[in-house]
Amino acid sequence: MALLTTYITVQLLPYGTLAAVSPRSLQIQSPTAAGSNRLAQLEQLPGGSVALPNFDPAVNGFQFSNQELTQAIDITRNPQAWEEVLTEQLQQLFGTQVCIGGESATCVLTAAAQSWLQTQLGRMNQGLSEGMAAAVLDLWQPSQPRLPWWQRLVNALLGRTVFGLVRTLFDLQTFIANLFLMQGVTEVAQQTQTVRDTFTPTQILRSLLDVFIGGSLDPFTMGVYRRLEGALTEGHSLTPYSVEDQGNGKYWVYVYDSNYPAGRSNSPTDLHVEFDTQADTWAYQPTASGPVFEGDGQSKTLDLTQRSWRQPPVDLPLASTGPFTCPFCGPGAVTEAATGAEDEIQAATVDITLIGEGLLTVTPYEESATADLALLSLSSQDAVELVPFKGGLNREVPASYRLPADHLGRPLQVTLTGVSTAPGQTATLQLTGPGYTANIEELRLDPSQTLTLFLVANATGPEITLVANRATTLPRLAINLTDDTSAYQFNSSTPESGFSITDRQVSKSSGFELSGLKLPAGQRVALAAKTDLKRLYFADDTPTPSQYALTVKNRLVIKDRIQLGERQPDFINYTLAYDEDMRASGVEIDGQRQAFFDYDPAFIDPAELPRQALLAAFDQRDFPIAIAYEPLSVSATATSGPSPLRLVPSGAESVGQRVFQGALRKADGKG
Repeated sequence: MALLTTYITVQLLPYGTLAAVSPRSLQIQSPTAAGSNRLAQLEQLPGGSVALPNFDPAVNGFQFSNQELTQAIDITRNPQAWEEVLTEQLQQLFGTQVCIGGESATCVLTAAAQSWLQTQLGRMNQGLSEGMAAAVLDLWQPSQPRLPWWQRLVNALLGRTVFGLVRTLFDLQTFIANLFLMQGVTEVAQQTQTVRDTFTPTQILRSLLDVFIGGSLDPFTMGVYRRLEGALTEGHSLTPYSVEDQGNGKYWVYVYDSNYPAGRSNSPTDLHVEFDTQADTWAYQPTASGPVFEGDGQSKTLDLTQRSWRQPPVDLPLASTGPFTCPFCGPGAVTEAATGAEDEIQAATVDITLIGEGLLTVTPYEESATADLALLSLSSQDAVELVPFKGGLNREVPASYRLPADHLGRPLQVTLTGVSTAPGQTATLQLTGPGYTANIEELRLDPSQTLTLFLVANATGPEITLVANRATTLPRLAINLTDDTSAYQFNSSTPESGFSITDRQVSKSSGFELSGLKLPAGQRVALAAKTDLKRLYFADDTPTPSQYALTVKNRLVIKDRIQLGERQPDFINYTLAYDEDMRASGVEIDGQRQAFFDYDPAFIDPAELPRQALLAAFDQRDFPIAIAYEPLSVSATATSGPSPLRLVPSGAESVGQRVFQGALRKADGKG
């Protein structure tokens, strides 16, 4: 597929602005008995109750359910529209670094940004309670001193009928989707985890009372979970709106639950979470036949997320990096705090996420002094964050692993086990690192079946190893990178136009997919990107020659600033975006060899070509895929038991090369 887009402007477009409270300036404080005793104050209020002003779940809650919205949103029906509208949101969150070349006015997402967005949107099939619980608070509309971008969107939505389900109400769907996606953003997830790990149920109750009695316009959503084999699962998000004293240390926190729209005959009324401050416990069971969510001071199955944590800082202009840490952007990005504090370096992390249901376990896999590979345990000292998923449909979606930068370069063994609630489902495992994503797609997880994978998040690119527990056809292994930008100037004068100087910026972003190999039981296949060499490596350890299908995705943005005239010049800004998708079948590898593809020369070289010549070159695009071969590295030989297949460049001349003709799928461009 090839998609060509051109943009011509005669002046630079102004940046928009953001507004809200800086998430870094907000840290929830553990409530204490010092100052006012909120529980005692509640007893003195009429009826022993307090609520968010003018909040009524029958009025402010959605009149469609979580399940109905999940079914109504069809990402595959219009994927280009979803990417287009959420591209702007990604810039608001992470800055223009999500765009190829950092170009905001005509943003084309990097391959890594596009991959991350698509897989995160894929999680919406597991439920949207987190987005719906947060959205009702924004649509509740407390008075605001400013009108930031998200508030203007809310105002536009409130001008329509937004509480009944309308399939074509795309703005509302994307608004909920945006809030849903933010549950995993570092600045939101870290503070939510702090509440979950350190607050007792009684302290969480007091935190709610601090907001309700104190008159704050910054309320919470509440996360509730169950544990499966010690792991948090079946996460659900509620919106607390009232607290009522029931006597004898018992309190009811009334909630909006997106699974039960108010007013329906089959919806329970007066949904509430029960707190017992004497036993320091909590419980939530919306229906008599439904699952029970419960916990105590040690279970760590309850948390809070404050509304302002999800909102970008006040009046911050759109910049290269945004107010939230980008999980897939390059390492060492600098963010400017809204408070005017010193620059803060975004620390690289390693994120491992399962899009689907199952059990996910991640364990470091390291080489010992005797060269034997040994499994080590992740300890609390490793500063591992577990980011649970809040979909609300009682799905066994596991928490994501977020590992600190010291895990870069360390092999991680990943085991996936299917669950009985989702027999025969397909899932995607995603590794997100500094400057890339790596996916294992179309994984079939049968109940009680375990798959073994190895992931290595290097500073120069990811490595994936899939171990065949049984004879199987290779699912898709995919790697998507951020961008590489160069700039130069040349004389573009012609007899027709006269004097002309062009400043050209060329930005490239690459993606790759490997599929089609029939892998015998016990054998391994690996895919690795080496961004320092601009090469993609792949290999397997089957003794006979193998055949693959390789798909190469190139995203190219060429930005020209053209000076016309020498003394009183005019300037034209011209941007061309080209997206191509090429597939080569029957790519062969002999046994004991590893293959590599030099991906940088695969792009069209714009050199000093003028616009019309570039358009003609794209129209006549031909794409041979040259694959070179090296001996399979010594470190890739098999050991006892499963192990990663490390693809180490030999540094020597290749031992052969073959050229495969890629099939370019064309699509209509726009200009």
